[in-house]
Amino acid sequence: MTRTSMHRQKGLSLVELLIAMTLSLLLMGGVLQIFLASKQTYSANTALSRVQESGRFAMEFLTSDIRNAGYKGECITPLNNLLNESSASYSDDLFDLSQALSGRANASPSWVANRSAGDVIHVKYAASLAGVTASGNTPATANTISLTAASGVAQGTIIIASDPLGCDLFQNRSNANAQNLTRGSTGSGSPGNKNPASNPFSHAYDAAMDILKLQSATYYIGNDVNSRPALRRISFSTGVAVDEVLIEGVENMQILYGIAGANKQVSNYVSAASVADWDDVVSVRVYLLVVGAETNVTPENQVIDFNGAAVTIGNRRLAQVFSSTIGIRNRLP
Repeated sequence: MTRTSMHRQKGLSLVELLIAMTLSLLLMGGVLQIFLASKQTYSANTALSRVQESGRFAMEFLTSDIRNAGYKGECITPLNNLLNESSASYSDDLFDLSQALSGRANASPSWVANRSAGDVIHVKYAASLAGVTASGNTPATANTISLTAASGVAQGTIIIASDPLGCDLFQNRSNANAQNLTRGSTGSGSPGNKNPASNPFSHAYDAAMDILKLQSATYYIGNDVNSRPALRRISFSTGVAVDEVLIEGVENMQILYGIAGANKQVSNYVSAASVADWDDVVSVRVYLLVVGAETNVTPENQVIDFNGAAVTIGNRRLAQVFSSTIGIRNRLP
């Protein structure tokens, strides 16, 4: 009788080990490929969201101001400008609503020093109620409008007093705690007011008058603190220039102006250089080129058609063109 010895298998053969390693590498490669694809998709979606958000907010800023250009409250007569704009710094009608809208085609006005690209547009209107109420009648010869409570309006703010009979523009010389608005003497570094004694209000006001703040703002493309292009705004609502970054990533802005024909309908859109009379502009067409900050997002460099030219977006960044046609409410038929 023969006894058979049973031997237990110990370890793996070389062939089995190679097969196991190959399968593991294939699985790891697949997982890595899925991870990289997911990461690329996430980066692309994030960049697209940020570009769309920037474009939407930039267009909202511009749309709100352009749509209200020239608004003076209930006033239907020419604005009575009581500011002293004789100094060189304020001789460009930055506060006079007689020309509520103007622009420059690929050029800068004197008060814009660091434009990097694109067009410039300046808009003026009575932006909002100042949140205060007159406490009684205000004679035409008065230099103070009495209020029912402290104004909360900063000293230097440009104010528009308005009712159906007329409207007046002046600079508040009282502080925010005062229970009045005063058009007193000229302040240094601001346009100041003309002499109230020889330059009265256009008429007497009663307590139902509207008290509004002037919005006088220039929009342009300039660099932000990181030297990236951005939509910037210079506001003159307090009598002095306040330059601020609004939306990062806006690399260019082109603007066309709709000129009204005899029937008050837009006959054609032209650049700022071709506008003969800004009072004939009834709508504005804005084009924005917005580029994301994230690099290596697209498979290759995008080529964007903007302003009739092919623009190559470097570093495989994501870009999008936004456009909108905005009607000026106070000039539409």
